[in-house]
Amino acid sequence: MRQKIIALWMYRNEGGDVIQEKLKKLLEEKNIKVINDFDMRNCYCFNGRVYTDNNFDLSSVDVLYHMNADEQSPHQNQILKALELSGVKVVNSWDSYNTARNKFWTNTLLKRNGINVPPAIFVNSTLAYKMADKIFNEWNSVVVKPQTLHGGKGIIKFDDLEQFKDYIEATQDFIKSYYIEKFIDFNDVVYRIEIINNNIVSKYCLSKKIHSYKTNIHSGGKFIPNIPTKEFEEIALKASEIIDLKATIIDMIKIEKFNKIYVLEVNPFLGMFLESFQLYSDKLTDRIIYDSMISDNKKVIFLTNYLISCCK
Repeated sequence: MRQKIIALWMYRNEGGDVIQEKLKKLLEEKNIKVINDFDMRNCYCFNGRVYTDNNFDLSSVDVLYHMNADEQSPHQNQILKALELSGVKVVNSWDSYNTARNKFWTNTLLKRNGINVPPAIFVNSTLAYKMADKIFNEWNSVVVKPQTLHGGKGIIKFDDLEQFKDYIEATQDFIKSYYIEKFIDFNDVVYRIEIINNNIVSKYCLSKKIHSYKTNIHSGGKFIPNIPTKEFEEIALKASEIIDLKATIIDMIKIEKFNKIYVLEVNPFLGMFLESFQLYSDKLTDRIIYDSMISDNKKVIFLTNYLISCCK
């Protein structure tokens, strides 16, 4: 029987290289050949098959696991689709990955399926300016979100109609469409739940630290010891199923006054491996590991078992 092959394209910064070696070791112990010395941004497709820049036939592998938010590119995205079309099992699939990357599509799908999400509008630049008064009359405060960036990058909050109009006017020549959400004032806590193949593998919370409305670690957030409860788990599992993600992390907030949970984001990848991140990141000032953050080994084991199951 031919030896099964799994390709890994994962982040290497902030401890990602350590996690990748652990995953590779576990897979090799199960007689899986692992290919991880390539960059999807440098791959090419020749006559329907995908090759690395050193001419390895990537279409010959059984499974590709990709988890590399910072190195995504339009070319890499096309290569990912080409790899799937050539017969490779891709985790997450191209469709689910791109749906999750697009905040507008995700918001629309979740709302259609009964998940609470912020009220939102997707509008072209001409209508955005014309509808500004109506939007602010209804919502009072809004956040403009780039559709496909991550880590809180590019998200801008407006509490003032005049500033919002100035922003649209200044950017409408090169931003042709805007995705805008009503800003929901929350209690400083974002609840995060990680899922691998419908199994919850990690849950923890973030809070604001130096930013007035962002909790992302790279945007000024901080880890806190709170742990999401069962009600968050149920919503996260449903959201991941709707988008059909096999490896993801779901961001949620709760408005206590109304006892209402909102899903803010369904991510196209798992979150960082927090223990390794705490050890190796050069961006942290406080290196605190709460019990809720101890999950690296569990995540690696669940991921190993799932990827092996994809080979069968």
